[in-house]
Amino acid sequence: MTISRFVARRFYEPEIEALRYLPEGPRVLRNAPFAEPTVAWVAIQHGADAREGSINLLDLKTQRNRSFVLPGRPGFFVETIEPGLLLVGMERRLVYFDLVNGRVDETGIVVTNDERVIINDGLAVDGGVVFGTKHLGFCEPVAALYFYDAATRTVRTLLEEQVCSNGKHLCRDAEGLLLVDIDSQPKTISTYRIDARMERVVSRSVVESSGFATGFPDGMRAAPNNTGRMEDESVVVAFYNPELVPDGIVQQIRVRDGAVLCEWVVPGAPRVTCPEFVEMDGEVKLLLTTAVEGMASEGRSVAPGSGAMYLADTGFERMPDSVPLVAV
Repeated sequence: MTISRFVARRFYEPEIEALRYLPEGPRVLRNAPFAEPTVAWVAIQHGADAREGSINLLDLKTQRNRSFVLPGRPGFFVETIEPGLLLVGMERRLVYFDLVNGRVDETGIVVTNDERVIINDGLAVDGGVVFGTKHLGFCEPVAALYFYDAATRTVRTLLEEQVCSNGKHLCRDAEGLLLVDIDSQPKTISTYRIDARMERVVSRSVVESSGFATGFPDGMRAAPNNTGRMEDESVVVAFYNPELVPDGIVQQIRVRDGAVLCEWVVPGAPRVTCPEFVEMDGEVKLLLTTAVEGMASEGRSVAPGSGAMYLADTGFERMPDSVPLVAV
């Protein structure tokens, strides 16, 4: 099989070092009061010992970024049906964040009291949000996968014994709901059959391939599916490589058999955290966040683009389907 390859270029350089530490979760906003296309993203934490992070708003036209420091470490955000209002997973609870005035409001929803974990990546789906937690030490299977039911404002556990629950994609086939999910520390991409009420995992299989990039699979986005058939469903996965290497890799992976369909090289930034599709000048591009987390000075000299955002061409002619807005 011939694999398409693209090379990304640096697009946005954060103004301060804190924002380069662990950028993740970029999403093109579609229910926000901004005139220009805007990508929101989280800086999970502002340094190795920091206990705060931020929500950031990047104007794609001017490449200007606005940063809002939060009273905790955000793992994910999703847009709600109320314009400009985000639901954010922060530390071990869910909060609302107002994009207009920068205000944080508590929901009263606590996900877990286990101080060994914090909330990590999440995805808006019909009826709520699928999200996970990660072990702060990145080694114990004490994290979990959850579903936030927006109608009842309750959180239920779908799966336990994960280490670092990361990128997600939920799709539907003839048999029902199928969740593609990353657990970064065991370096696994799995598919989970979930019951129609989003209450439990019915079965699991692992997506395997000898062609996967070196490093930890991290963030994920669904790729456009031109046929709409489940056998053609694929995801774009960012790989976080902690080794002393100069470049990063992002891959488009077919879900049914793990075949690598496309690859993006990220020069100067091996710790790629998340992909997002954006439309610019009528073309579908891939926006990539990268990190400097844990990188020594030697690594910074080898990979000087670490912590920047990158932009790359793609072979896609249309954007992937949008995720739902979550009820408040």
